[in-house]
Amino acid sequence: MNDQFNQEGKAMTAMDVHEPMETLEPAEDVVPTSRKGALIGLGVVVLAVVVLFGFALAPRYQTATASVAGQQLSSDPVGQMAPEFSGVLVDGNGAALALSSLRGKTVVVNFWASWCTTCKAEADVISSVEKKWRDKGVVFLGVDSHDTNAGAHTYIQTYGIGFQSVQDPDQAIGAQYDVTGLPETFFLDTKGKIVEKYVSAVDAVTLDSMIQKAVAAG
Repeated sequence: MNDQFNQEGKAMTAMDVHEPMETLEPAEDVVPTSRKGALIGLGVVVLAVVVLFGFALAPRYQTATASVAGQQLSSDPVGQMAPEFSGVLVDGNGAALALSSLRGKTVVVNFWASWCTTCKAEADVISSVEKKWRDKGVVFLGVDSHDTNAGAHTYIQTYGIGFQSVQDPDQAIGAQYDVTGLPETFFLDTKGKIVEKYVSAVDAVTLDSMIQKAVAAG
């Protein structure tokens, strides 16, 4: 089964910090105003440090908004035109890429995320098959869904992913492609028409076969 989209990333939270209170003299019933002010000021400083420390540890989610156009795909999209989309590249230092810029090439669009265990099961296959077809005019394009920056970069490095991926933080692209889980892979001919769709982790034989079908479609 492919991983469903109702998985939520959880930010790390800093531990509570407790400062020991100074022992009051027995005769004192009320903390003097000056000491109150000092303690309140110290508490504010400690709280600010805790918040900033927790923020520094929390994973940074991708925030760049992807844009989409065209009609939403049906659950059986073979024969339909792939909806246009553009997004910021995961490893592009803010540069963006549009699907339309790949028109004239056979394109394999792979939806993935670093938190998706099923994506990891196919990652080595996707990486190796892409390298085999790269010099034959076939372009792989990843769509990274609701991910953290660190997670995405680690995933790419770990599995040797050699093709580009765009960020889809709010799953706008996934919704347009009727993606209900991860991974899902779409095979487009040179005109941008969808020739095949595969749900869940794909094996090398099936991936090769579907690419060949997309190439043959022209």
